[in-house]
Amino acid sequence: MSLEQYARNGWIVAEPTSGDEIQRLLSIVDRGIADAKIEAISPDLRMVAAFSAALTAATIALRASGYRTKTQVGHHLKTIECMEFTLGVDSKLLNKMRALSKKRNAASYDAAGNVSEQELKLAISVATELRTDVTVWLTNHHPQLVPKS
Repeated sequence: MSLEQYARNGWIVAEPTSGDEIQRLLSIVDRGIADAKIEAISPDLRMVAAFSAALTAATIALRASGYRTKTQVGHHLKTIECMEFTLGVDSKLLNKMRALSKKRNAASYDAAGNVSEQELKLAISVATELRTDVTVWLTNHHPQLVPKS
């Protein structure tokens, strides 16, 4: 599979991005990671913030590659799966993201109080790791999109 095949299947569409868009998305990642570390907030919402940050990091890689997911059922999972083709992540990280996605859905829609400290730490760790990875990846593959300091 490839990004081109995902596009042929109708899961993603070609759409150029800009340095401004990437910078705005990076600020969303940073906000999510910061919010996830606020101990006065429930673990559930902290996990949701961390997962959102990680998903936005994955979105940055997809956008920098010239694609966007189509708004449809499962578009978050398609964004996660595309990390294999954009960032070159391994199946272990993809599986962590899938598990965090399920936990985020449960915390958002099913029941409160089901996020453990270990799950929260994992979500923050994954988001932080992806923030670093996407910044390095942008510098190496799309330097024109790297925000100027």
